[in-house]
Amino acid sequence: MPETTVTGADFMLDLNTDGDSRLRIGSLFSGYGGLDLAVEHVFNATTVWFSELNEPVARVFSRHWSDAPNLGDITTIDWSRVEPVDILIGGFPCQDVSTVGKRAGLAPGTRSGLWAHMAAAIDALQPEWVVI
Repeated sequence: MPETTVTGADFMLDLNTDGDSRLRIGSLFSGYGGLDLAVEHVFNATTVWFSELNEPVARVFSRHWSDAPNLGDITTIDWSRVEPVDILIGGFPCQDVSTVGKRAGLAPGTRSGLWAHMAAAIDALQPEWVVI
């Protein structure tokens, strides 16, 4: 009997109920898009918007995802006006929680404290999947 391999991407296709076989990704702290590439591949998904404050880096991202608008500064986004997504991803700044960083923690005002804004996005958007 021939063996059949089922990948995660095959399984994920069944999760989208709106008739589109590709899941939608919202990307936070997007950088140049490395995490986006990986998640798109694993989930057979497409990035529909991103949030990146660093303009030179955002230009690189926009070059590869020209149809995805940059929502800009995560601290100013009104999540009630953002297109819902199936997958929310974010590599939030870890400098303040790293053992080689300042060790300031997740306190407000720290770079790693931006986690609170990602948590607010998760709460508002209620994605099926979150990849951090």
